[in-house]
Amino acid sequence: MKFKNIIYIIILLFITLIGMWAIPALVNKATYNSDQYPFAYYSTILKDIGLIDYKNKKFPMEDLKGNKYNTAQFDSLMPMLNYRQLMTDGKLPDSINGQKITPQLLRSKSLVYKYKPSDINTPVNGLYILLETMPKRVGLEIPNDVFRLKNNIEFIDAQTNTLEVEKSRLFQEALDKEEFQYPAQWLIGNPNPRKPYDEGYFVLDANNQLFHMKMVNNRPYIKNTKIGEKIQASYFSMLEVADKRFYGFLFSKKGELFIIENDGANYKTVKFDIDPIDMQKDEVILMGNMFDWTVSVVTPFAKRIYALDAETLKRIGEHTIDRTPGRWDAVSKWTFPVYLTLEESETSYIQPYFHYIGIYGFAVNLIIAFLTVIFITGSPKRKIFNGIYIFLTGIAGLVALLILPNPKK
Repeated sequence: MKFKNIIYIIILLFITLIGMWAIPALVNKATYNSDQYPFAYYSTILKDIGLIDYKNKKFPMEDLKGNKYNTAQFDSLMPMLNYRQLMTDGKLPDSINGQKITPQLLRSKSLVYKYKPSDINTPVNGLYILLETMPKRVGLEIPNDVFRLKNNIEFIDAQTNTLEVEKSRLFQEALDKEEFQYPAQWLIGNPNPRKPYDEGYFVLDANNQLFHMKMVNNRPYIKNTKIGEKIQASYFSMLEVADKRFYGFLFSKKGELFIIENDGANYKTVKFDIDPIDMQKDEVILMGNMFDWTVSVVTPFAKRIYALDAETLKRIGEHTIDRTPGRWDAVSKWTFPVYLTLEESETSYIQPYFHYIGIYGFAVNLIIAFLTVIFITGSPKRKIFNGIYIFLTGIAGLVALLILPNPKK
């Protein structure tokens, strides 16, 4: 009899867990709406952040004071964003803020970047390609080998799956000369050959020192950036921009954001004048031009918009839009105090994730448990068990109890 009760409990818990995943998933499917925030961009002309709604054909732009602007005004007030349209209309100004502009200059200074938490929560296979940064022919070419870097560096011929001893030795000696400490924590680059140039990889060693590694004329280029002496690096994102001003974006363990600039023979960091971000939850969207950068940080609770000076990255404007709770928020708050998912938008890994919403749902669970004890027949001991179980597990527990027969029968 005791063994029978153990089997019953195991099956009950299994069905409950399935219910804690399936029932909220179905309700979420019926009620969920993605967060809708207006597109934001800093106006170099207005010296203020503009909110843009492309669905509104008559007045697509509104400033923070509530003034609305028609399409023609929108194009003129956002010349950095709409320069292609202004070129087509023959209305692109010769200069802005006293600086001469050309379409080529605007293109070279334009940049778009997006960070999402899944960028750091995704599996990697540990094999990388190293492009030649100074190819003899026009354009970058995919090499015939791959490399791995953990406790040492090894280049492997992709055709024969054999170790390239000489090339591995050259890079190993170069790393040792720069006092690289193994094992490498991570290395990040942009292996896409369809880009104007290549800057290799940035590698974080065991001592939290950040190294720059690339291949120039088939020879290793390894250099300690010395950035690790003042910043605790957490993540790096390579972006080979057209004007070669910087290598990419560096995230610190404190949630700070920097760019790494090429300062002659040294590496210089410039900090974004924004509030610290939570790399596990926040998204960062950056749109930049020659005058200013617009940085939008989307958190679980709001969208924070920062306008930064393009040169100093100092804050010149900001605005916050609070998140509007949707139907799923209202339903889950009272119905699912705890529920289970197998996927998360913040990660590429599939595994069980438990979500705790709050105590409001337990109030509903208590009511359901009380009604169950009153109206469902059974022994007093059985009723107490059912009531406690439903209070803790909610609707999923109730469904599981209704599906399973009474073990005493």
